[in-house]
Formats: sequence, C-alpha cells, structure tokens
Amino acid sequence: MPYTSNDSAASSAPVLDRQSLRPDCGNCFALCCTALGFSRTSDFAINKPAGTPCQNLNSDFSCTIHDILRPRGFHGCTVFDCFGAGQHVSQNLFQGISWKADPETAKDMFPAFKVVRQLHEMLWYLAEAAGRTFDPDTSHQINERRRAIEDAMGPTA
Repeated sequence: MPYTSNDSAASSAPVLDRQSLRPDCGNCFALCCTALGFSRTSDFAINKPAGTPCQNLNSDFSCTIHDILRPRGFHGCTVFDCFGAGQHVSQNLFQGISWKADPETAKDMFPAFKVVRQLHEMLWYLAEAAGRTFDPDTSHQINERRRAIEDAMGPTA
C-alpha cells in the first residue's frame, strides 16, 4: 500500500496515502457487483443475492448501464465506495486471477472482499485522523492501529 512521508518528528511511521484507498474499478473484478447482495429499495431496482453477478454486469466486468444508473433505479451503485478494497483483493490477494477465470476462487474472494472493504474503510478514517492530529501520543496510537489492520490483511504487492 503506498505511503507518503510524515514530516512530523513525533512519528517515524509513514502516513497512509488515501489515494490508495480510492476505488480503481479497472483493476477489480466487479466485486461490488457480485460479492454483495442487495434488496429492492429506493437505492436498488432489483433484488440480487450475494455472490451472484448483477444482471447489468458486462463480460469485461463493466456495467452495461453505468451512464444511466440513477434513472434505472440504481442510486446505491452511484454512491458505493469500496475504499480500494476491490483492487486490493483482485490484484494482491488473488494475484489478478478473476472469479470468472477460476470460478473456484469465488468462494474465498467474495468473503475476502467484504472483510477487506471494512478494513479499508477503517484505514480511510485512520488516515483522516492522522492528518488532523498534532498530538504525538494520538499519532502513535493511529499508527499502531493502522499497522494492526495492515497485518490482518497480509502482504501487498
């Protein structure tokens, strides 16, 4: 995961670069459109069970109605943020092998995405906190929590 240097002498640990916590759909296997389920509501026009591809998913992992998601009743898709978990799972944990290329990986990839997405959201908030504190003790605690989350996710590319 990319980091930037922290100019503060109070902490020698790097500060997370939040750019790495932004979605990069081009390096993901549409995990938000497959791993997650959703119910028909004002945010989603259909019911979709978890672990099944959305009916609007194209064979290249793109969305067939991306430009008209809101008018078609998919507001939830337009506001969802995986915090970069999709590309992390796709490229780092599964070495760029998609659930389509190796369907057996879906049983591990989809649950991994759900967990890593939550961990990446926590990293996002820790990065926000790190950028706002001037207290060395708080900075140290933030870095300890960041390292614990990164250790839980395993090695990155």
